Amino acid sequence: MSLQPATFQEDLTFWVNGRCHVVPNPDPLMTLNEWLRSQRGLTGTKVMCGEGGCGCCVVMVTHPDTTNGGKLSYTVNSCLCPLCSVDGWTITTVEGLGVQKAGFHPIQRRLADFNGSQCGYCSPGMVVNMYGLLSANPQPSQQEVENHFDGHICRCTGYRPILDAMKSFAADADPEKGGCIDIEDLGKHLCPTPGEVCNGAAVNGVNGTRSLRCSQNGVTWYSPTTLEQLYSLLEQHSSSQDRYKLVCGNTAAGVYKNDGPYTCLIDINAVPDLRTCQASPPLAVGSAVSLSTLVDLLQTGSDRSPFYSTLAKHLLKVANVSVRNVGSWAGNLMMKHAHPEFPSDVFTIMEAAGAKVTLGSRNDFQTMALNDFLETTMSGKVILSLEIPPGSPDEIFQTYKVAPRSQNAHAYVNAGFRMSLNRQSDVTVVTKPSIVFGGVNKDLVHASATEDFLVGRRITDSETLKGALTKLEAELQPDNSALQSVQYTKQLAMGLFYKFYLSAVGSESLSEPVRSALEPLVRPVSLGEQHFQTKESEWPVRKPMPKTSARVQASGEAMYTNDLPRTADEVCAALVTSTMASCKLGTVDFSHAMEMPGAVACLTAKDIKGENNCNVPFLAPVTPTIELLSSGEVLHAGQPLAIVIADTQSHADAMAKAVKVTYTDLKPPILTIQDAIAAESFHYPAFEVAKGDPKGALTGAPHRVSGEVSSNTQHHFYMETQVCRCTPLEDGMEVQSATQSTDMVQTSVAQATGISAHRLYVSVKRVGGAFGGKTFGSLLPAAACAVAAQNINRPVRLSLNLGTNMEAITKRAPYVLKYEVGFDDEGRLLAVVYNLYEDNGSSAQCSFIPILPAFADNVYYCPNWQFTGQTCKTHTVPTTMTRAPGISAVHFFTEHIMEHVGKVLNMDPTDIRRVNMFHNGQTTLSGHTLLDCSITKLWDDLVASAQVKQRKQEIEVCNKENRWKKRGLSVVPCRFAVHSGFFRFTVFVAIYHSDGSVVVTHGGTEMGQGIDTKVTQVAAATLGVPMETVHVMSTNSLTSTNSTDTGGSVTSELNCQGVLECCKRLNERINPIRQEMGGAPKWTELINMCHRKGVDLSEKYMEHHPPKTPHPAYNSWGVTCTEVEMDVLTGEREITRSDILFDCGESVNPALDIGQVEGAFVFGLGYWLTEKCVYDRDTGRLLTNGTWEYKPPTTKDIPADLRVTLLPNAPNPFNIIRSKAVGEPPLLMSCSALFALRQAVQSAREDSGLGDDFFPLDGPATVEACHQQCLVDSSSFTM
Repeated sequence: MSLQPATFQEDLTFWVNGRCHVVPNPDPLMTLNEWLRSQRGLTGTKVMCGEGGCGCCVVMVTHPDTTNGGKLSYTVNSCLCPLCSVDGWTITTVEGLGVQKAGFHPIQRRLADFNGSQCGYCSPGMVVNMYGLLSANPQPSQQEVENHFDGHICRCTGYRPILDAMKSFAADADPEKGGCIDIEDLGKHLCPTPGEVCNGAAVNGVNGTRSLRCSQNGVTWYSPTTLEQLYSLLEQHSSSQDRYKLVCGNTAAGVYKNDGPYTCLIDINAVPDLRTCQASPPLAVGSAVSLSTLVDLLQTGSDRSPFYSTLAKHLLKVANVSVRNVGSWAGNLMMKHAHPEFPSDVFTIMEAAGAKVTLGSRNDFQTMALNDFLETTMSGKVILSLEIPPGSPDEIFQTYKVAPRSQNAHAYVNAGFRMSLNRQSDVTVVTKPSIVFGGVNKDLVHASATEDFLVGRRITDSETLKGALTKLEAELQPDNSALQSVQYTKQLAMGLFYKFYLSAVGSESLSEPVRSALEPLVRPVSLGEQHFQTKESEWPVRKPMPKTSARVQASGEAMYTNDLPRTADEVCAALVTSTMASCKLGTVDFSHAMEMPGAVACLTAKDIKGENNCNVPFLAPVTPTIELLSSGEVLHAGQPLAIVIADTQSHADAMAKAVKVTYTDLKPPILTIQDAIAAESFHYPAFEVAKGDPKGALTGAPHRVSGEVSSNTQHHFYMETQVCRCTPLEDGMEVQSATQSTDMVQTSVAQATGISAHRLYVSVKRVGGAFGGKTFGSLLPAAACAVAAQNINRPVRLSLNLGTNMEAITKRAPYVLKYEVGFDDEGRLLAVVYNLYEDNGSSAQCSFIPILPAFADNVYYCPNWQFTGQTCKTHTVPTTMTRAPGISAVHFFTEHIMEHVGKVLNMDPTDIRRVNMFHNGQTTLSGHTLLDCSITKLWDDLVASAQVKQRKQEIEVCNKENRWKKRGLSVVPCRFAVHSGFFRFTVFVAIYHSDGSVVVTHGGTEMGQGIDTKVTQVAAATLGVPMETVHVMSTNSLTSTNSTDTGGSVTSELNCQGVLECCKRLNERINPIRQEMGGAPKWTELINMCHRKGVDLSEKYMEHHPPKTPHPAYNSWGVTCTEVEMDVLTGEREITRSDILFDCGESVNPALDIGQVEGAFVFGLGYWLTEKCVYDRDTGRLLTNGTWEYKPPTTKDIPADLRVTLLPNAPNPFNIIRSKAVGEPPLLMSCSALFALRQAVQSAREDSGLGDDFFPLDGPATVEACHQQCLVDSSSFTM
């Protein structure tokens, strides 16, 4: 039976922020996010990952509940939400909550006032997410608030101020911090009657239950409203061999983005039969029921079955709130059906629980176990329902999930275990248990042999455990994967079974040390303390205050480059990138791409009118050419090959995927430093620095050690991906680029287009995070965009999707250190031989080897050093500056050496560190004689305030008493040598005579660090005007000519100094007029008089201090103590506490600088603990190219207790404004978490009896890496 077109409506009707919109025949492939941004200009809703993994795109939706006539409200990821699915919905974006003109929403105000918005790109999503929680639960607990942010990433703040702001709305929060929100205030800016036109009349027939059909470009969308309609569509499209897909939440598109293409999409949400819920045991739910609703039902039924409570707790670990709100349990099962390797939590735990699914088609119904479902052909069928039994009182049921990150991460391995026990007969297993694993291999579901072995056996018998482990080890045959080792997968699965077995035995039958296996890592509600000094006499300088733009960032009104309104003839570009490394380019076939919807043009290297080179001079000995588009040689996977242009960004991205590329002369790629050393693949000759007689001192040292340690690469993972818009002009081009350097972009664009620099106007208002990645990283997108605009003579916008951004754009360099160290009986360093290898990728555009001797010795004096640095050439994307580039690695390596020395001497590494610390008058490796050394004071103060000695004793006792839980604590200092001589920034200050208002432009880029706020504070204080009088305009290539890049942690202070100098000069011209007017005239009258008398009310100044020596201007010092707890059986961990004491000089704005300290520290936690990059060994392609596999820290990966103090009474005598650099130095100390984990791992190794020797714990110390270093073996699994 074929449905007639008349059965379906073809227009879409919905409401956004109270306004009704009717969209005739919408594109089935368009997302709600794209429509909001491109069609309505609601750019407060951001876009980044397109996977539901970052949270910046979250909006609130309300729609009719087809099961009971009520309404459902929740948050969704608009980047995954198909536009066609929102018929009858009411959508609230961040602008709908509050804006500057109408008044900010309390959530927006509080987030801003708590300093919870730095770059601001994540802020709108955070605000809407909190609004969703308060709408559902106006008085949440602090724990509920923290749980609700599992799907949101912030790369700037370190999360603490965001959580503090949101928890201030909690019922159990300190009322002085804000308190609960009044229900009337919650929605006071919202339309009071969403879903109705303004005269109060209902829109005819739009209640979310209309049958819809939309069709464009060969893709048809159906929204049936009855099961009969659905069966007819299935029959029709399965018999015609159409590629169709059933859609519920469409969240699978964030995981398997390359599935399809489909010619038919069938939305099942409006079919009431698929949304049914039965709470009484056995619990039953329809296939369109979301995971969030299923969790609610399971929690409601938990008093009738402990099974349900266990299942609910596990499902809360699946994805995140906004994904669970729309993603269905059935969709999760269908992902497992289509992709057997998918570690579906839903499948694993429901199969273990004995759940059954019912499938339906027009002529058939089948109810079956989930394992059987995997073997069933689903063509023409739909999952109808799931039935979950309550279990019996004699059954024990447990589920487990171990993932690379605390939340919003897929499992390494998940497991569900169910066992029926007769405790009246020596605790025997009554019937065949259920032992189910996910993530081991694509075929394994049940460990059947182990299940059979256990039947009838007494589990308190140690031989039963031993036999079961033997059976299980034989059954576990993990798939080979580049993303996790076979060894870890097997050991982890066995460890989870061991945990369950012990829980079945019961803690009363276990020895004390073994009981720790049963205790989960429990994270408390996080808390933080901030301590700093301020001088009110100097306000607004020194005043702690939020960013001046924080509230408009929180309301979504702050404009980023990709938010710029689209011009009438503007088009979009995308990059075609290589999928292979180390080869030659064969053919590039655009024929299919040019047939795609919206196609405009395709460009290759031959279309570049200037030079095919997007690199510019920097630190390298020579400036290597980096081709904008490959002219034949393909050096790395992700290398741009072509540019495609289309009417929209989504169409351009689709075009790029449709281009067919062939390759020739394929060779095995060199992907690692070890590969490069073996192949002798280097960019430059070795760089060497020596001090004293290292070889002689090493030979004569009482003790010597040698070793090797490494650090991996890291993506910047800025929330705003690379973006640029180029507009051809009659005499040049306007370039609006999300860059850290307008000067570098201007140079690169001029080079690629052949247009001289004076005809290029480059500007940037702000960027959504950068961290070094938008210096060189912004050049390729800007040059490509300019080439596209030049070729077609139209405005072009290029916004990289996350996958392309991560594969094509530069990132942090990996490093390897091979070292030899000599020392005395007290651990004092006598000689260090330091052989450092830096992986610069396919081009050494940005090698930091020459500057690293200034940082390698950190805070430690050694009279004899040999530093040798080598730049390795690999077939990976060129590396670049990334927050403390290279510095963070050598700092970690030197701290690793301290750990090694301590192990050899059987001394506490804390004592080794203290005995080696610098004193004033001593000379660093780079030849700098220290005059500002305060490290011993900081160290002693922190060790005392953090109660290090007492806590270490407690940890030692705890580790002795617990076999499977371990704790560790590490104290790490830092010295960051600040070199400002390279940098120069042009500042311009002008005063308008009409009203006395002040405008400033500076040479830095506002990227979250608060530079605009700080220069406003300095300008206001120096001129003696209110801060509201001062406005900072966009950085541009005219008023900020020839400014260097924003970096080195010195940009804010140098631009503040430049503003100070400009304002001083203006005051010199203004003061005589002030005296003529009696000494204290009104500012507006004074400025008007100055203008009348011809006083120049504008001033330009270039802040630059050429260094008299190659040594740093000063040093930033700090100390951090971090404590962790680790589960030895899994490698999971919690950072329980971090104390940071940092020398910031006299901060211009302590509130902002505290944020920089916390943000840098958490950025470093990602670098050292969670962010792992993996390449395909055959193709060289990056496998961790999205939020699914790449894991920056989230809200529960930060220290549960974070205490930050800025050193008081510490003015910087080497700086006019007496402050110190803060953006990068605190990151160095984040490796304290890794070294604390190392202490925990060391205790586990000692317990195993297998590993008392010193071992390196390389970065990142992932969950897997920590577990593997513990040397866990199933032979130690005892009771």
